[in-house]
Amino acid sequence: MKTKILPSIVVMLMLVTAVVPVLGATATIGTAGQKQQPAPTVDVNLTVAITTDWVNGWQDHGLRIREFPLDGNVWAYSEIAATDLYGLYFTQKWYYDNGTGLEFKWSWGWEITEHWTSSASWSWWQIGLDYGKGQGFIETLVENVSIGISNWYAMGNTKPNTPVITGDTSGKIKQPHTYNLTAVDPDGFNLSYFVDWGDNTTTDWTAFSPSGTTIQLTHTWTKKGDYTIKCMVEDRALNQSAWTTLAVKMPYSNDIPRTPWLERLFERFPNAFPILRHLLGY
Repeated sequence: MKTKILPSIVVMLMLVTAVVPVLGATATIGTAGQKQQPAPTVDVNLTVAITTDWVNGWQDHGLRIREFPLDGNVWAYSEIAATDLYGLYFTQKWYYDNGTGLEFKWSWGWEITEHWTSSASWSWWQIGLDYGKGQGFIETLVENVSIGISNWYAMGNTKPNTPVITGDTSGKIKQPHTYNLTAVDPDGFNLSYFVDWGDNTTTDWTAFSPSGTTIQLTHTWTKKGDYTIKCMVEDRALNQSAWTTLAVKMPYSNDIPRTPWLERLFERFPNAFPILRHLLGY
């Protein structure tokens, strides 16, 4: 390895009067060591867990940074809070995926030896110099119990390529239509898809799938018209591709013009003219 992991800085926050959980993570932990006023358990909250840089993290402990240069330091800041943290062991574990799969790489921890209500820890690492391009996160544990993770971050990341959409460009309303979505990440990392179907409905970010994998999504339009499907992808560090589009027409009409009088005729006699309805796509 080119870079030696530097020791962490511990920040003691002894006078905390209110705690607002950022991640919503709470774990009930058995106490460790001999407490002066022992209690059987303590609820521990992970109030901050971010990757950042030294300046922003030290000043406000709140600015998440997800993209780092390959030779840059990743700073991991995590903060826990409880009514009494005395005797608990606080750990940060680094996980990283450089294209061979997500792996545990390193951990650092310390035992809290004072009766504090909040405690924070820094650790930092030029992990890109040791493992190359990649993505990862830092997990926070108390007494070896996970209470949450930081955001994902990326080293030397490249924006994903624009996805490709294939599928029906015309069809009928109230019938499902299936579309194939494919995108490639230049760094080979997993991707999540977002689709806007053009009718004020969306498919929110899908589960992550390997780069280059084709996923299928099905959609049903309920009103006739012309629509534009839009799709983009992002990696775990939230680096997003450009949009791609596919125009679709619902229902398919063989380009036969529609006139207001014909619309009114079909509305007045909903069960009449089945062959004409079929030809026009009603």
